[in-house]
Amino acid sequence: MKTNKPIRFFAILSLIAVFFSSCQKENFVDDKQNPFLLKNMPALIQGESLSVNLIAGQTFDAGDVVLSFDNENLYVDFVTTNGWMIDEVHVWVGTSLISMPQAGKGNPQIGLFPYKADNLGGVTYYRVIVPLSDFGGYDAICSQSYYVAAHAAVYKETSPGVFQTETAWGEGDRITNRGNWAMYFGFTFICEDVPTGGGCETAYALGATTFIQSGIGSNWGWIITIDTEGSFSAPIYAGAGQNNINNGTHVGTLNYDYFGGTLNVSFDMFSGFTMSETHLYASTSHPVTTAPGQYGNQNNLNAATSDSYTIQLSGSTPVYLIAHAVVCD
Repeated sequence: MKTNKPIRFFAILSLIAVFFSSCQKENFVDDKQNPFLLKNMPALIQGESLSVNLIAGQTFDAGDVVLSFDNENLYVDFVTTNGWMIDEVHVWVGTSLISMPQAGKGNPQIGLFPYKADNLGGVTYYRVIVPLSDFGGYDAICSQSYYVAAHAAVYKETSPGVFQTETAWGEGDRITNRGNWAMYFGFTFICEDVPTGGGCETAYALGATTFIQSGIGSNWGWIITIDTEGSFSAPIYAGAGQNNINNGTHVGTLNYDYFGGTLNVSFDMFSGFTMSETHLYASTSHPVTTAPGQYGNQNNLNAATSDSYTIQLSGSTPVYLIAHAVVCD
C-alpha cells in the first residue's frame, strides 16, 4: 500500500496540471476556429503602412498603431491624438496566439512581451523596432501571416492637474473570451519582390536625403528639400530597394513649384505606367515617419497616369517633401 500512494499522488497532480493547461488554452481565441485569422488578414506591403486605431479604456480613440517594414525590421509606431500621452508600450508579435505570454484566464502578461519601453514621460509618438531576424529573417517572413498585440499605458490631462489614465490596445479581436478586454490584430507580410495586384510596386520621388541618412527609418525612400521659391522636378523610381536606382525602374516625374507659400505638386507617369494611390508629405517641419499613411495627404486612384496636390504653407523655407505612389505596369 505504501508504494501505491506516491503513484496515486503524482497521477492526481498530472491530471490537475493537464486540466489547468487545457483550460488556459481554451480561454484563448482558437487560431483554427476564428475566421478572422484565416480569411481577413490585411496586407502589409513593403514600403507602405498598415494602421489600426489605438483604443484606450475600451471606448476612447487615442490615436493609431502603425505598422511598416523593410528588409531588416518590422516597425510598430504608436501615434497618439486628442491629448493622449504615452507612458509605456508593450508589443508581442507571433504566428500563434498560444505562444503569447499569458496568465490566468488567458490574459496576456504584458510584462513578458519581448518588445517594450517604459518611463517614456508622456510622448505622442514612439517607435518599437522588431528585428525580422527574430522570425528567421526577411526571406522567411515574406507572404507569411502574423499576429500583433500592441499595448500602451496612456494618460491625458482633463483639467489643470487632473489626469485620466487608461490601458490602450491596437484595435482588433479580443485575445481571450473570459478575461480582460485586451486585443490583437493580424496582417500578412508582402515583400517588394512579391507581385501585388498584377505588377504594382511602391515608388518614391528621388531626393537628396534618404530615410536612413535622415534617421527616420531604415527602409528605402527619399526626402526632397526645397530651400528657395521656384519650379522643380524629380524622377520617380519604383522598386529601388536599398535606395539603389539601378535596382528600380524610372516610371515618371514629380513636378513641383513653390511660390508665396503655395506648393503645387504633380505626379506624372510615363507611358505604360499607372498609379493606384499617392501619398504626399509636405511641411516646413522635418518628417518623423516613413509610413505613407501618416503623411497627411493621400489619394486613392484608378489606373491614373497623373495626380496633383495644392497645399498652402507658411511661405518659409526649407520645405520638406516625401512623394510616394503605388505604380502598376
